[in-house]
Amino acid sequence: MKFPKISVIIPVYNSEKYLKRCFDSILNNNYSNIEIIVINDGSSDNSQKIIDEYVKKYPKIFISIIQKNQGIGATRNNGLKKATGKYIMFIDNDDYIDNDYFIKHINKVLKNDYDVVISGYKRTTGNKIIFKVKLNEKYPWSRHVSIAPWGKLYKKSFLEKNNIKFLITPIGEDVYFNLQVNTLTDNIKIIDYSGYNWYQNNISVTNTINQKIKNINIINLLNTHYNVLIKNKSINEKNEKIITMYFGLLIIQFLQWLSKKSKYSEISNYYDLLFNWYDEKFPKNKSINYLKLSRGDRFKNRMIIIIFMLCHKLKLGKLIVYLYGRI
Repeated sequence: MKFPKISVIIPVYNSEKYLKRCFDSILNNNYSNIEIIVINDGSSDNSQKIIDEYVKKYPKIFISIIQKNQGIGATRNNGLKKATGKYIMFIDNDDYIDNDYFIKHINKVLKNDYDVVISGYKRTTGNKIIFKVKLNEKYPWSRHVSIAPWGKLYKKSFLEKNNIKFLITPIGEDVYFNLQVNTLTDNIKIIDYSGYNWYQNNISVTNTINQKIKNINIINLLNTHYNVLIKNKSINEKNEKIITMYFGLLIIQFLQWLSKKSKYSEISNYYDLLFNWYDEKFPKNKSINYLKLSRGDRFKNRMIIIIFMLCHKLKLGKLIVYLYGRI
């Protein structure tokens, strides 16, 4: 039996320490009908040298693209343009996959021709697993647990038909992508498998995100995400509560990032700005049973949204965000 072709898209930026581990984990899957599209987004280290080594050794598998720095959203979009496979998968340059990663997803899609197959993941230091996320398809929230494009198999024709692309923005490009994916089709399969290894880099990601989010218009970003759902008529009676909680969690994450190194007055302004937007777009948000709706996610994530929303109702939200930023 000939398996369908998978295009694996890997954006690369200054990742010389991790590329070999990433590439080798793909090759160790022994999935023959595959192309690996590696896009060097303006790296200044030895990443391209390593890429060239693999292209030379595996010329029928590896495709190398070199570009000036454009950001991860544009880079992934460029990979989608280049892809020739029936299915698309994304892997980040410092992550790696288990040896049965491709076959676990393909076996499911071959049975029912799904538009998307979604799996769980492991958070790892490389030496040990910090936590493992397993998804359960009986919970509607499971398809929204991870906003990242990795840990998923996409049918290329589905993405093309709906013109689904990544947003060109310093932050939130993957939210925009998967909001459309998860609301434009019900032909999605959730599998009880966690073969993607999300590497925890010791570099402070929080500080980087804090600076990025402070340099953008957050309301414009939220409106872009919300308006694409309105345009696609993707908010309906069936998923309205899920989408409401999704945006609530997104706002909580924004506030968590913004709280770092911020004064109380700054946090207060951010809080009012974001929750005023939330209350306007989703006026029923206070009536949602967040505990029930969030089933299928990690206990920690469920408690975060429940506690934050409870504090918001009790008008203690600003204080909680401020204290979180001091941790």
